[in-house]
Amino acid sequence: MSITLKTIIDVQKKIKSEVRWTETSFSQQISEKIGTNIFIKYENRQHTGSFKVRGSYNKLLSLTDEDRQKGVIAMSAGNHAQGLAYSARKLSANSNIVMPIGTPFTKIRRTKNFGGNVFLKGNTLKESYNYVQKLIKENSFTEVHPYNDIEVIKGQGTLFYEMLSDINTLDILLVPVGGGGLIAGCSIVAKEMNEKLKVIGVESRLYPSLSNIIHNKNIPCKGSTIAEGIAVSEIGKIPLQIINETVDDVITVSETSIERAIAMFALSEKVVVEGAGAVGLAALLEKQDNFKNKKVGLVLCGGNIDSKILSSILMRDLVRAGQITTLTITMPDKPGQLSTISKICAEAGANVLKVEHSRFAMDLSASVAKLNITIETQNQEHLAEIVNTIEANDLPVSVEGMI
Repeated sequence: MSITLKTIIDVQKKIKSEVRWTETSFSQQISEKIGTNIFIKYENRQHTGSFKVRGSYNKLLSLTDEDRQKGVIAMSAGNHAQGLAYSARKLSANSNIVMPIGTPFTKIRRTKNFGGNVFLKGNTLKESYNYVQKLIKENSFTEVHPYNDIEVIKGQGTLFYEMLSDINTLDILLVPVGGGGLIAGCSIVAKEMNEKLKVIGVESRLYPSLSNIIHNKNIPCKGSTIAEGIAVSEIGKIPLQIINETVDDVITVSETSIERAIAMFALSEKVVVEGAGAVGLAALLEKQDNFKNKKVGLVLCGGNIDSKILSSILMRDLVRAGQITTLTITMPDKPGQLSTISKICAEAGANVLKVEHSRFAMDLSASVAKLNITIETQNQEHLAEIVNTIEANDLPVSVEGMI
């Protein structure tokens, strides 16, 4: 069955009572930093914190009452799980979700809170999917696949119908790519509502499943990524048929760029975004010249990030900017040396966060001591001034913690 703009509009009308028409707005601060005009679709503001509820709700609406009562099942790294559990609760269906071992605790908790029965099985999505098939045979559940399903793809396409209804002058749309359901649905809408608009997929460099197909490569899909929501090693067959006809290109981004994008969203837009939702901005950070003076749409597809990971990313961003740094200083083991360092930091306006003073480092002479001091500075230039002043006092310094 083919999917058209009309069918997606019809789906949007069916699901609008339970799925928010989320905001699309211009980002002044990020646009100025990147040098292009950036419009963001804030799907992190859905009831479930992600766009996935669109596809799962539409899928459940397509089932009979009997099928819903027997139960539905899916494999998911988190967001599809929450979307399905939420939709099932709204439609009085029994939902069962198989999640990979290692799924962030916040996604597991939220899925259970929405009423989903969670099974933690498999180290990868593929292994989790094998367990789904086992439960289907045992219980006659109906599978709700996160991306390889026509009804799910229709639901995901409603996202971009809303976005283009709000702003139809975009030049480029950057879409996160995992299994391909989101970009397939969005690209159908794009080509019918604005044929000049370029649709570009963005993947984690560790999971270049679509890039391998489009660019005829064979790069292994493996590794730990903060964009676990798109850590998919194989594009779905159904979305791939659509992608081959409607998507213009696909690019990959590094873990460092994804981290920087998450931090930029938090600091500039004051919004929480997960790794998968930040890859569009990561692409802009890596390839700014490719998007100069264009109107670029970003799909902030989810905000369900583990709080510990977010905290770590924000701290690492401060380190990267030279605002938090650990200095290792070798000094004569005599009174007054620590006071000298403290005075230098105080006069320079640096904030001392942590001090470790050791006289027993075996790699040093017994006549010297080692001081590890973590300081907060304004920027790289401010840090360099402090390091130069310390060295001017004949105290060797090595700078740690730079990323």
